[in-house]
Amino acid sequence: MLNHFLTGVQSLSPRRKFYQDNRFVLSLWVFITLVFVIDSWATHRYNNYLIFENTFRNLLHERSLYAYYPAYHEDANHYGPIFSLLIAPFAIFHNWIGLLLWNLFNCFLLFKAIQTLPLTEDQKVAIGYIAIPCLIESMLNQQFNAGAGALMILSYTLLNKDKGIWSALCIVLGTFIKLYGVVGLVFFFFARKKPAFILWLVLWSVVIFLLPMLLASPAYVTHCYVDWKNSLVGKNMVNVLGGGIDVSIMGFFRELLDARKVPNFLFLSLGALLFMLPFVNLSCFGKHKFQLMILSSVMIFPVLFSTGAEDCTFIIPIIGVGIWYVKENNKAMKKVLLPVLLLITCNFPLLLFPVFAKSHPLSLAIISLPYFLVWVRIIYKATNNRFAYAEETEPEMVTALID
Repeated sequence: MLNHFLTGVQSLSPRRKFYQDNRFVLSLWVFITLVFVIDSWATHRYNNYLIFENTFRNLLHERSLYAYYPAYHEDANHYGPIFSLLIAPFAIFHNWIGLLLWNLFNCFLLFKAIQTLPLTEDQKVAIGYIAIPCLIESMLNQQFNAGAGALMILSYTLLNKDKGIWSALCIVLGTFIKLYGVVGLVFFFFARKKPAFILWLVLWSVVIFLLPMLLASPAYVTHCYVDWKNSLVGKNMVNVLGGGIDVSIMGFFRELLDARKVPNFLFLSLGALLFMLPFVNLSCFGKHKFQLMILSSVMIFPVLFSTGAEDCTFIIPIIGVGIWYVKENNKAMKKVLLPVLLLITCNFPLLLFPVFAKSHPLSLAIISLPYFLVWVRIIYKATNNRFAYAEETEPEMVTALID
């Protein structure tokens, strides 16, 4: 038995250090999550979580899910009605326990989703480290963005494993909670059984729409969807007109050019055109390398072009950046673009000079610029014939980032 144990120990590569192990990355993620949960406990900063858990009580009592409740929290809810059921298992606990379980749930869900990607172990480790600055922001703000990112990943990886029924659920659930998930519909092009996939999308849409009616009346739930639409339109107007900080790429160019009257439609039309450009490569739909570039684009695009994006929302596109990084062959671009992106992502103006940053929105909106540059590079790679029609090869090991 001793010899067997020693053989097992010797089989571990001496070149593989502890911090190159996914279990260490998970431990680091959990540690970060716990640190910021404790910080929230100590500072009594529960506001976002209070907004979320209050939606469950409002559903039970058929009160508006999108009204302001200053007696309970600041601001208002902007998630879909189904979210009030998702938060229910956490809302039944005392707030400090519910917050702990909520943040851990989002942390584990995103980490597990990354593990389902068709990448090497080293590549997944690299993505785990790249995501840390945005993970900190997400855990600090107690948002569902990590979970939303996980649903995007799973909508692809489950379909890739020929589990269209569950992929469709992830797309529909992500859409009905935060709308971002709707871009996962482009994975339809990768489905082997397209008619069945469409059927599952329709069936899950009906189920998710009706599910809150288990606890509330049909008329109330139907009206909630109307209220949800109005809340999103109102939030968009506030951000565009300057009442909030618009950190989307649209907000960046508006601030840079001092052109607040440039309509979203113009940006969205150009963005959608670029987003769909790689799909001219019909023969590449079955190639994993091409599919991963599309997944990367899917995770970056909706945040870049959303006026409702916040700094804590970038936990979603940072995973797309990580996927791009481990598949990018241009080493010079990787060495320049990723460090710049991570430096800007840390949001030092807001951390060190909050008064200056809030009075100069461009210093905050610039966060979207490096993501936009990465996204343009992804679109180029996925559209470029040399890349698109290249022979599939085993993904190279990524150790530079973690050595």
